[in-house]
Formats: sequence, structure tokens, C-alpha cells
Amino acid sequence: MILDTSYLIKNLISGTLVYLKGMNLELSIEQEIILESSLKSELEKDFKLQKKTPTQIINIFLNEELRLNISLTPHDLGEKARDQIIVWGISKAKNLEGK
Repeated sequence: MILDTSYLIKNLISGTLVYLKGMNLELSIEQEIILESSLKSELEKDFKLQKKTPTQIINIFLNEELRLNISLTPHDLGEKARDQIIVWGISKAKNLEGK
């Protein structure tokens, strides 16, 4: 399992859009860019400097940008995003262990 941050971010955004569509909501292009930027700014840091999980970043965005009081889980974002979050978590754990 090799972490591809751009693929992770693509799947996180896609999963978020599908979830919101199920709620009859959608993001503007500007909001998608903001979400992508938020994800990149955190997830492209060295693992030791990352303070938030992918779902925390998305939840903060949704709560601040759309004023939604929800807490998405990896499961809510779909199978591809969930699998990529697992790869991210394993990669981070291995990195922090020095492997």
C-alpha cells in the first residue's frame, strides 16, 4: 500500500460531493477549491506535522463553510475514500514508528 496524496484528496472530495448530493446540497466551484486547498495544506505536510485527520478537515470545512452541524465518518465518504483513509492512517503510523 503506497499513499498517493493527490489520489486520497480526489477521493475525499468526490466522497464529500456524493454525500452532500444525498442531502440535496452541492458545493460551488469556489467551495470545492477551498476544500481541496484545506485538504492539501494539511495532508501534504510531513506526517509529524499533521494535526488533523482527513475527516476532521472535511467536517471543519462543512461546519464552517456550509454551517452544517454534522460529523462525517470515513464510511460516509464511500468505499474509495474510506480505503484511502485507511492507507493514509497505516502510512502515517509506519512513518511515525520510523519504518
